[in-house]
Amino acid sequence: MSYSLEQLQMASRLFFDLLRRKVISLDDPAAAECLQDPGAYDALQYLAKEGGCRIMNSGHRLHLLVNPLGSGFATNFTQLRNKYTRIERKTHLHIINIIILVFLAEMDQDEHHFKPGQDSMSYIQISDQVSSLFQAWIDMDGEGAFSKQWRLDIQAMYKVWTSLYMQTKSQEEGDSLTRGAGSRVGLIHEGMKLLEDEHLVFISENEKRIFPREELYERMRYLYHDVDRYKELKALIGVTLAEKEGEANAAY
Repeated sequence: MSYSLEQLQMASRLFFDLLRRKVISLDDPAAAECLQDPGAYDALQYLAKEGGCRIMNSGHRLHLLVNPLGSGFATNFTQLRNKYTRIERKTHLHIINIIILVFLAEMDQDEHHFKPGQDSMSYIQISDQVSSLFQAWIDMDGEGAFSKQWRLDIQAMYKVWTSLYMQTKSQEEGDSLTRGAGSRVGLIHEGMKLLEDEHLVFISENEKRIFPREELYERMRYLYHDVDRYKELKALIGVTLAEKEGEANAAY
């Protein structure tokens, strides 16, 4: 299909705006203009495809999604480490992935009745849940069978996580959160900042709480729920935490 110069210009403006902002409301003038012209919107999809990306239309917003492979905008570990210099090694990144999954699993309790603005998690809640997960998983890992089954390096993550203080002295004494791999709070903050950079959450540093945005619920509805790995790990996290809670209640 051929596109006019005007259509290409509209598509390009919106595409590069999406690269910068990640998510754009359909009410945004650039989005509305492009959506009103089928040719321009088709050109936008073509530009995204050629860049290794795709456009997700939730009915309220456009999300720019980057394909994990074959995209010039994909971030492998080396690129991520260059961008987030406080992530010191690959195990820290694996832990951050678990931290994010813990938060998503808690927010993704009822796919039909999301409660934007009402749901939230504190840094302490996330830390407690991650600690519970790693303790339960290390107990089940034995000769490494659990790690192999779930493709998770449980031994390395458990060793690093349990070696970290909850907070560094500067975090305890400071008024705002600090990022980095030097403490559990620092790693949690790294993970939450990744979501905040995508405009998916709001971080209240004074409260040390994370609030999901409507954009996060849209991402879960129209993307994550179709990803088998996300659904498998979310279910694993839910079952593990439920069992740990049951054991704690039985102890009393």
